[in-house]
Amino acid sequence: MVVLDVLQALDGLQWLGSGEEVAKRFGVSQSTVSRSCAKALRIFGLRTKRRNGEWDILGDPTYLQLERTVHQQARRLSHRPLRLEATYWSAPVIAPGLPASWMLGRSNIVGVSRNVQLVEERVVDGWLAGLPDLPGWDHPALTAIVLSRMPVFFTCAPGHPLLDRPSITLDDIADDPTLALPAGAYPLAEDALKRAGLWNNEVRMGRYRRERWEGRTEAELVIGYGTPLSMHVSGGQLRRLPLRLPFASGDALVIRRDFLGHARLEELLHHIRLRLRTMATDDPEIEVIEG
Repeated sequence: MVVLDVLQALDGLQWLGSGEEVAKRFGVSQSTVSRSCAKALRIFGLRTKRRNGEWDILGDPTYLQLERTVHQQARRLSHRPLRLEATYWSAPVIAPGLPASWMLGRSNIVGVSRNVQLVEERVVDGWLAGLPDLPGWDHPALTAIVLSRMPVFFTCAPGHPLLDRPSITLDDIADDPTLALPAGAYPLAEDALKRAGLWNNEVRMGRYRRERWEGRTEAELVIGYGTPLSMHVSGGQLRRLPLRLPFASGDALVIRRDFLGHARLEELLHHIRLRLRTMATDDPEIEVIEG
């Protein structure tokens, strides 16, 4: 068996993206992170490769995954904090003040596939995801606990000409460039936007950076998308347009099925629902889904 700290370094690199961030989060030196990663890779006969800004594991991961199962169980038994990843908009609004049994990641991974992979491979224990892009009901290992629903609407920078109109249509929106994320990042949302003719200005980024998203919208008058939660983290520089998108959003916690009913999971769900209820008292568009 590999000691917790050694595999923690390798998992942390995949999860957090850099040795510097791993060292900061786990309270060790970067040299310790480097040595521990090298040791774990040597034990399992694997190697890493940087691809599209993320660290991938190369080689046969069978024994690594068996070890991760043991280490995840150790976290569930309180030997280490459980690991939560989140969307960039949910982390600062409904994830602050997490129970001591949980630690939050950087919450800047754009898209679905990497987050799903981290939960599937037991690198993280939960992912606070955004609707509608969740693992399907027939996923063999994962399930999603829906926590809230809310509308998605169009946003723009202050001073945009569309703000002067009492009402707008999708045809009005289509006249301007609209923000789109990398193809395949959010497949269900992407499909809905394409059917509305609004997927026309791709922003190539793998991890969220405010200055490249909201900053881009502010500077170029691009039409963007928002929810009641995301408006809280937009820096106050976006305005809501009077038109909703043809699908709803919300929050869901994606976990492995074998975690259902665990006391530490219930503790996290209670915390998030409490935060959502507080926000819903001020914003009736936020619907809290009770367990």
